[in-house]
Amino acid sequence: MNLIDIHNHTLFGVDDGAKTLDEALLMIDEAIKNNISHIVLTPHYNKRSHSVNTVLKHFDELKNAVKDRPIELYLGREHKYYELEKNPVYYTMHDSKHVLIEFDTVLENPIEEICYSLSLKGYKPIVAHIERYHYLTKEDYMLIKQYAELQINSNSVLGLSSVKKDNKIAKYLLKNKLADYVASDTHDVTRRNNTLFQAYKRVKKKYGVQYANTLFKENAKKIIEDQTII
Repeated sequence: MNLIDIHNHTLFGVDDGAKTLDEALLMIDEAIKNNISHIVLTPHYNKRSHSVNTVLKHFDELKNAVKDRPIELYLGREHKYYELEKNPVYYTMHDSKHVLIEFDTVLENPIEEICYSLSLKGYKPIVAHIERYHYLTKEDYMLIKQYAELQINSNSVLGLSSVKKDNKIAKYLLKNKLADYVASDTHDVTRRNNTLFQAYKRVKKKYGVQYANTLFKENAKKIIEDQTII
């Protein structure tokens, strides 16, 4: 089983990721070079700028364009936490119960409470790039994990984040096996390109093949199959 990327901005023309179909195809080819065989596309949800119909139309176009490539595409969303309050319908990962959520990196958000509230509604929250929320304490990670799963960006695993504390937190979470996923969060093929395979090799070397496979393959596969991580 090859790698599965559950957080990226490869879908074109709907957010700050790929702008055109051609750019999206370059990102798909880069993903394939990264040994990625399945991608859950997670454009930012923003009802003000792009309609659901546009997202679905572009998803169908991209799927059709890659039908001869060795990759499978699924559709998800990345929700900003405050959009959840405004929108009664949550766009989940491949029609599963998993919801990918990002929070403010500067202003402290009640992440535990928000994830708890979502869990009561039957959803399985995934906290996007958990290493960016520097206001969280070590105790907070344990509390949040009661109701949510934690995702780290591959650049933070590799020490490539422009914010050094991101890298330090990612290392702590991996060392203590608190993370549930590593994903690319790729936006393009230049500045925010795909580094998932490099991160997989790093985790495999430092923390073992079993944990690496859990983070980059097995847990992500459960999203596609809509299973709960035990």
